[in-house]
Amino acid sequence: MDRGKMLRRFLPVMVMMILLVGCGGRKQKEDNSYTVYYINSSGTRLMERSYTPGAQTFEEMMDELWEQLLTPPVGYLSVVPSEVEYNGYERGIDALRIDFSNDYYGLSNTQEVLLRAAVVKTFSQVPGVTKVMITVEKEQLRDLEGELVPAMDANSFIDTKEGGINSYQYATLELYFANEEGDKLAKEMRNLHYSSNMVLERVVVEQLINGPEEKGLHPIFAGDVRIQNLYIQKGVCTITFNAAANQQPTENTPDPETALYAIVNSICATCDDITGVRFEIEGDEEGKFREDVDLGQVFEMNRDFIETREMQNEEES
Repeated sequence: MDRGKMLRRFLPVMVMMILLVGCGGRKQKEDNSYTVYYINSSGTRLMERSYTPGAQTFEEMMDELWEQLLTPPVGYLSVVPSEVEYNGYERGIDALRIDFSNDYYGLSNTQEVLLRAAVVKTFSQVPGVTKVMITVEKEQLRDLEGELVPAMDANSFIDTKEGGINSYQYATLELYFANEEGDKLAKEMRNLHYSSNMVLERVVVEQLINGPEEKGLHPIFAGDVRIQNLYIQKGVCTITFNAAANQQPTENTPDPETALYAIVNSICATCDDITGVRFEIEGDEEGKFREDVDLGQVFEMNRDFIETREMQNEEES
């Protein structure tokens, strides 16, 4: 098959996918069990099964987990189609590379998404593996535009537990978190895949709730913060949080206004159609955010809260 044709079959802007089971990454459990991923009998959904390996070395662990992927339990199917050959792996400095035959590019969109997600989510649990890169005949996977697909971890897949096959989208998020002093915001770029069942604005807020990944940045939330409701009307995103959103982080506490604008700036910078953000705490739109900021207004992007060095970097780029 011509490589151009193969690429055209791979990852269009809206590829069909299964809603993956569970949210975020899963690490090895205290009982030394792992989660291995399969697909249901109709080939439309990732399924998971707990497995405790007996391997003693990294090489044995890789062989054992791969054998599990190829040997589904009764009622499940393997995520690895028979026409795709596994060529082995390579331990890199920053990622584990899993190599497949050129038949990988012949997979349907749903097959490709299921296989990639299952491989990344399964092998990222192995001690010492932080990310997984897919290669085809030892060359890094490329998308429809010819761009290299970067190494991924389990958190690269943002999932929901509802529905069937859905469109699967890739997004680059511009997130803002507090600096050391808590009086300014610093930017963190984050790439991930998410189900079209989820609006991008909600994905942004949930990533903010999860906290920063880069060193030197600090969370804006503490406690069990949940989104009770989120809707968009005429370019304004309204978010209702539970009462935990008013709790201050115990360390490197950001100013209330800075924390609030971390949310506003992240949404407005990432979501093209959003011009403003409104907030409610437990349905109260007239209260105060952390006893300081009046919520009875629409908040717009405010770059005054962004650190000077971040602004300089944006101007230079």
